[in-house]
Amino acid sequence: MWSIDDVLALQALQALGGRYLPWTAGSMRPSGLAAVLNEIVLGSRQRILECGSGVSTVYLARLLAERGGRLVSLEHDPGWAAFVERQLDAEGLRPQARIALAPLEAHPLSIEGSPWYPGDAARGAAGELGAIDLLLVDGPPADRPETELSRYPALPALSDALAPEAIVILDDARRPGEARVLERWEEETEIQFERRPDL
Repeated sequence: MWSIDDVLALQALQALGGRYLPWTAGSMRPSGLAAVLNEIVLGSRQRILECGSGVSTVYLARLLAERGGRLVSLEHDPGWAAFVERQLDAEGLRPQARIALAPLEAHPLSIEGSPWYPGDAARGAAGELGAIDLLLVDGPPADRPETELSRYPALPALSDALAPEAIVILDDARRPGEARVLERWEEETEIQFERRPDL
């Protein structure tokens, strides 16, 4: 359910224009997306790795087209990856963004057997960017009990590729699974993550 903050964020997102984008149940909320875009501007982020592609990918690419920078988005679903690529192509955003197709598989860092992106795909995407200064974790899907911890490997798998001043954003952090993921990350890294209602 969207809030008044989401409605206000949608108005702010109009500044990035572009073609119509279909918001789905899995899309990042507009207020969360606006928070990520604000971080790109205020934190001067230019090397972004996104786990899970969609509406957010296109908006991020639009902003990077204005400000400079590069985005690689890991996506497990071939049909969805192709759809997002068509959106990027239609807006001439391929110089700013690339979708890296990465079908989910067993991963040594997974909790309770939840699949994650192949290690070589994640490392390849990170290597393409150099030092990542924004890691946006909005995939793989984690909306069912058997997959609720599926986003955990993102930080341990990619920590070596993060720039010293990097920021990590975990979407859907209010859900029980993502809350557990944040707790594990805090225990293992001694980093205290900020919990925000828009993410």
